[in-house]
Order: sequence, then structure tokens, then C-alpha cells
Amino acid sequence: MEHQTHYFLALAIPEKTKEVLFKWRELLEPRLPFKSWVHPEDLHITLAFLGGTASFQQLNEVKKSIKVIVQQHTSFELELNGIGTFGRKDAPRILWAGANKSEELISLQKDVFKACTEVGFDLDKRPYSPHITLARRWKSDEKFPFETVNEIVQPKQEYSIFEAENVVLYQTHMNRTPKYQPLAIFPLS
Repeated sequence: MEHQTHYFLALAIPEKTKEVLFKWRELLEPRLPFKSWVHPEDLHITLAFLGGTASFQQLNEVKKSIKVIVQQHTSFELELNGIGTFGRKDAPRILWAGANKSEELISLQKDVFKACTEVGFDLDKRPYSPHITLARRWKSDEKFPFETVNEIVQPKQEYSIFEAENVVLYQTHMNRTPKYQPLAIFPLS
């Protein structure tokens, strides 16, 4: 069965920071029954989810636009700031690591979002919430232990501050691990 492919633009996470996040996962996974945990290679901060209806032409247009946009943005520092969730508090859909909402990140995301909509992509209009998905779909009758999660991971540590340097266009392959294949990498200036 061929799964539908999706495309998205995201900030790449440096290897050292992926290692920090993987250590968090090793601490959390035995305590938190989520259906699936994200492969370390697949960790990223989404800037724009393009969905699965992208034409070859639209993807090329986006690549051209993003190439121009990244030259107007310099690389910048981000900091992991703990664990959060989306969905019901007692049974979350998504477990994520947060990153501080830096002005540089918000500005970059706005420009990427605008470029994608100008090419004809219909993007999610909800307020931007930068995060790195760690796990999906809570699968327990127990309530999610919200209060203790950040005590477990101790967010402030070496490499929890990292340099955001590359915007990447990814393609999703649902039947592979890691799932996300970089199609184009755009270094910030």
C-alpha cells in the first residue's frame, strides 16, 4: 500500500541538540506510553506544512522563493525550554520539546509562510507555536503526568542552546524510518 507523501519546510536541528533530545526520550519513553516516538534523524522545527497536494511546479516555485528568503535572514540561536503537549491534557496527541519564540524565528516563519501561500499552498492559519515533536498518541488509561515531565528531563543543559542555520524542504515517507527525506537545504546567511 503506497502512503500519501507530504512536504514541509523546517529548521534543521544540529546533531548535538538531537543527542540532548534523544537523552530526554530515553528518560521519558519508559515512563510515558506513547504509540510512536520520533526517530532522532527526524527531529525538526516545522515552519510550514505544505501537505500532500504539491505539484512539481509548486515545489520548484517554493524552492526559488525560499532560496531568496534565507538570504535575508541570518542564522540565530534558539534554546530548548522544556516539554509540552498538544491535545487533551490528560491524554495528549503530541509530546514536544519547546523552543523559545525568538524574534528571528518568528520573522523567518512569517516570510516562509507568506512565500508558500503566494505559490498557492493553503496553510494552517493557527498561531505559530515552534516545537519539536518527540512522540505521538498517548496510549494509556492513566492520566498523562504533566507536572513531573520537565523535572525528568532537566531542560537547562549543554547543547540545549543551538544555532539555527538551515531551512530544509522535507518529503515524508510513512513506510520508512527515518521518515523525512531532505529534498533541498537552504543555509541562512
